Amino acid sequence: MAQNIKGPGMLWVTGNISKHAANLLDEDTFLRWYDDDHIAEIVATSGIPSAFRCLHVDRASPLGTPECPKPYLAFYPMPDLAFTQGQEFKGIRVKSDILPGSGIVYDMADLDVGYYGLVGKTPLGPAQFFVVSAIEPPSDAMDEEVNQFFDQQAATMSKTENYQRSLRFRLLYARTNAQSRALKGLPTTDDAPAPEPPTWMQVYEFSAEPSSNVRAAIKSDSHELLKKARQNEANAFRLAKPHGEAKFFEE
Repeated sequence: MAQNIKGPGMLWVTGNISKHAANLLDEDTFLRWYDDDHIAEIVATSGIPSAFRCLHVDRASPLGTPECPKPYLAFYPMPDLAFTQGQEFKGIRVKSDILPGSGIVYDMADLDVGYYGLVGKTPLGPAQFFVVSAIEPPSDAMDEEVNQFFDQQAATMSKTENYQRSLRFRLLYARTNAQSRALKGLPTTDDAPAPEPPTWMQVYEFSAEPSSNVRAAIKSDSHELLKKARQNEANAFRLAKPHGEAKFFEE
């Protein structure tokens, strides 16, 4: 695991129910595990006081679709990501009586986990929806260029109806289902390469669902940096349930 995982940031977990588990695990059970078991345990730890579970606004199937492969999102803000390197974090259970079969979530769902460090934020606003703009800039792009790009994008987004604020993050580490299993001491034979999610991510908070034109504008941005960007994503999520203190880097 990367050695620079520290400072304020969050775990960002997107997922879907695995196709091979479609006849075993239904959405209601999966979400009950998240709310009543998994997240409840997480926010009871000493290092993760808040959690937010969201649903993609384009969600059409719990198994995911080509247009929306990962319909579920859970993110966990924390004052210091170094907490994820300790035994308390590693001891969080991933097996539950709520889940069918083996009871191990990694046997039932495909989960992508990113560790994101907080880069900056604007003043607080209550959020019910999140629009996520994520990019992988060209390899020769300087951090200053990326920050200037997001500053410009944020200035435009701030004029959008129901906009509340923005938060900026940079990827520190990402892990696959197989790596998650290894972290928990579970057997794995999956040799899949490590995931490569976009390095930079800006989260925009809205008090009501933003128009689909907001995401379209992000995707069609003609900014010079995006002409060579290796990834440019725009997704929107609805807050389904907050947990714990329900604070997302609030003062």
